[in-house]
Amino acid sequence: MAILFPAMLNDTLPKYFDPRKHATHEVTLEGRLSLSQFPELSAALASNEGDAFVHLDFRVDEDRRYIATGSIKATVQVECQRCLEAAPVELEVDLCVCFVYDEDHAKNIPGDYDPVVMTDGEVVLADMVEQELILALPIVAYHDESGCNPVALKYASSTDDAPDDEIKPNPFSILAELKAKKN
Repeated sequence: MAILFPAMLNDTLPKYFDPRKHATHEVTLEGRLSLSQFPELSAALASNEGDAFVHLDFRVDEDRRYIATGSIKATVQVECQRCLEAAPVELEVDLCVCFVYDEDHAKNIPGDYDPVVMTDGEVVLADMVEQELILALPIVAYHDESGCNPVALKYASSTDDAPDDEIKPNPFSILAELKAKKN
């Protein structure tokens, strides 16, 4: 019979954790990690201020795999591709991970789970969270049109400054004339 531990709600989560122990005891981890401690993620952001809120429920599944389900939520500041100013983006990642010993074991887990490789039986929580947040970043980001710099909106507009009824000459009309003269 597994002993249930209460949820660990901390402002600081453990740096390392043993997924086997947490799954066996059905531990729940909740807390926050500062975005400033994620160097790879920070390089992709306009600002690294803020926190990532983590919730993980550990268990052992029916096939004796060490599993964690939960979520990561964060509001990050990315560069708006329209005005080049910081734009807030809500990231919400649902997790369903299986902890494995090596890449060979990762190939054998069902598609429902994302593999996380343990190093000497432990996982660095910040590394796992950072990789999940990087994967959740949008490829391009924009403010709502009302949130962008008005000057940037003028140049990013998809409408042309030329009137629609103006007839533009065909650049190939000269070739058509030459062809007609030859015949």
